[in-house]
Amino acid sequence: MKLKEILWGPWQLTILLIAAVILFASVPEADPYVEYKYKQSLDTSSKTSKYLRVGYKFKNNLYLESGNDSAELGYKKKFGNLVMKGKIESTNDFNKNGLETEIRYTFK
Repeated sequence: MKLKEILWGPWQLTILLIAAVILFASVPEADPYVEYKYKQSLDTSSKTSKYLRVGYKFKNNLYLESGNDSAELGYKKKFGNLVMKGKIESTNDFNKNGLETEIRYTFK
C-alpha cells in the first residue's frame, strides 16, 4: 500500500485523530467524558442512528471523541457576541466523513 493511499479516505481522519491524541496527550487540563447520542429523522423514512463515544474536552474548547466506527474532532471559540464552532466527523465505519462550521452572532 502506497503512502498516498494510506493518507486518503478513512485513513486520513484516523491519522489526524492519532496525531491529535499524541499532541494533546501531554495536556494535563483535559476532562474525559462519555457521550451517547440518538437521532431519528422526522420524515417518512424514520431513519435512526445512535452511538456511544468517549472523549476529552480540553480547556481551550478543543475536543476529541472516538467510538465504535466513528470519531469527531472539534472546537468552539467565542469573540464577544460572535461564536465559532467547527468539527470534523467520520461515521459508518469511517465511510461517511464531513466537515461542519457554524458561526453565530448574538445581538445584545
